[in-house]
Amino acid sequence: MDNNFMRLIAMFDLPVKTRKQVKEANSFRKFLIKDGYHMIQYSVYGRVCNGQDSVQMHKSRLKYSVPKEGSIRVLTVTEKQFCNIDIMLGEKEKFDKDSNYDLISFF
Repeated sequence: MDNNFMRLIAMFDLPVKTRKQVKEANSFRKFLIKDGYHMIQYSVYGRVCNGQDSVQMHKSRLKYSVPKEGSIRVLTVTEKQFCNIDIMLGEKEKFDKDSNYDLISFF
C-alpha cells in the first residue's frame, strides 16, 4: 500500500427548515457523491485522495460548494489511521450494514 493515500472526511451541519435550505442540502449531498465521497454516517462523508495535492484540490471544491448557511468540518487522516476505525453499533437498523472499507485496488 502506498503511503500517499489519505482519507478526507467531511462532517457537516446544514439547516433544513425551509424548502430552499432542503434543496441546498440535497444539492450539497449530490455534489459529494459526484465528487467521489461515500456516506460514512449521516452528515459524515469520506473519500480517498492520492497525496496532498489531491487533498488540497478536494478541500477547495468543498469550500466552493458550502451552502450559504452551512457548516462543514474537514478532517484529513492517513489510510492507516482510517483503517483503525472502530464501528460500534447498538441494535442494527435496516440502514446499518457491516462496513468493511477495504483498501482500494488500482489496476
